[in-house]
Amino acid sequence: MNTAQAPAAPPELQVSDLQVAYGDLIAVWGVSLQLRPGSITALVGRNGAGKTTLLSGIAGLLPARSGTVTLGGQDISGLPPWRRVKQGLTIVQEGKRVFRGLTVRENLMLGLGGRGGNRGGAAEQRLKALYERFPMLGERPGERAGALSGGQQQMLAIATALAASPRVLLVDEPSSGLAPVVVDRVFDILEQLKSEGLAILLVEQLVEEVLGGIADDVIVLDRGRVTLHDLAGNLSTEAVADSIYATRL
Repeated sequence: MNTAQAPAAPPELQVSDLQVAYGDLIAVWGVSLQLRPGSITALVGRNGAGKTTLLSGIAGLLPARSGTVTLGGQDISGLPPWRRVKQGLTIVQEGKRVFRGLTVRENLMLGLGGRGGNRGGAAEQRLKALYERFPMLGERPGERAGALSGGQQQMLAIATALAASPRVLLVDEPSSGLAPVVVDRVFDILEQLKSEGLAILLVEQLVEEVLGGIADDVIVLDRGRVTLHDLAGNLSTEAVADSIYATRL
């Protein structure tokens, strides 16, 4: 009887010894991680731990001092953010980042342009698929983004990132400032995307929700360094909290 297991899928995103700085201030020190298709890695830590800086370094929004970012086996470390989007890496930044003066449709069209998909029938098909996934956006395509509720703006930010058909999605604090029912909807969408094969790096403060099934593995970051990295199923809320808030000399 053959009991050999199928080999694990190769990583969609591989970050190796990444160091990111603001001027002379190093905020991320030699972080390494892998994201595989159809998985969610949760990145947690106290405020100022370097989580947003790490995502910005991976997305190319901040220059890396050293280390590499590889997407689908290709080194993208030297590419500007827009080129990384074209390669299949998009980011949903913290704070419901949408173009408030533009309509819902105009925001999504900007996202479609990220990988050259904003022309003709292909654009309309992509918009239709996004409206089906986010019905509240499909009901108000001509409404200005600034007039949407906070939850609707967060959905629009996620939808705009998805418009570029990414292979890897970086999501920074999607639950921030949202009502619990909206948070549940956001997490449902992330789980759907995971089931469809997307690789997701999720920055999140809601540790219980992260460990409750949405994340496959968890990374704790403190002072720009990884202090804990394990499968979510191996961790308790207490163990993660201890790693987040433990005082290091």
